Amino acid sequence: MAPCGVRPLLTLWLLVVLGTSPACRKESASSPQPSPVVEITDRSWSAHVLVVTAGERAKTCAEAGTAMQRVFSENRQAFVDAIALDRDKARLAEAADYIEANEGRYADIDTRMAALSDRCADEPTVQAAFHQMSAP
Repeated sequence: MAPCGVRPLLTLWLLVVLGTSPACRKESASSPQPSPVVEITDRSWSAHVLVVTAGERAKTCAEAGTAMQRVFSENRQAFVDAIALDRDKARLAEAADYIEANEGRYADIDTRMAALSDRCADEPTVQAAFHQMSAP
């Protein structure tokens, strides 16, 4: 089971700043360019997927933590930009609307994050990586 507060934190984070990957969206030549908020949300989602995938691929929780922290460092700006949306209520509302409209596309990452957190609940480097993702 995830340490106290990790699961609600992960869920809140997903609801506030995650979205869909640009590669998953169907865009036609006539579709408008995504707004900067949508682009930030997509980059954040993609960065979350990369960090979690790095942890999942590791053989041990200690290796998972090291891999997650490395990938987090490589993608830190995506997390910083997503957190910055919190400072502007209009931009945050746009991100939340976008996420809600695309809920099915990122629901899997919540499940994966929770499973990895539960599996490696006693590994401080994994828990630190999750904390860094929410407070870069």
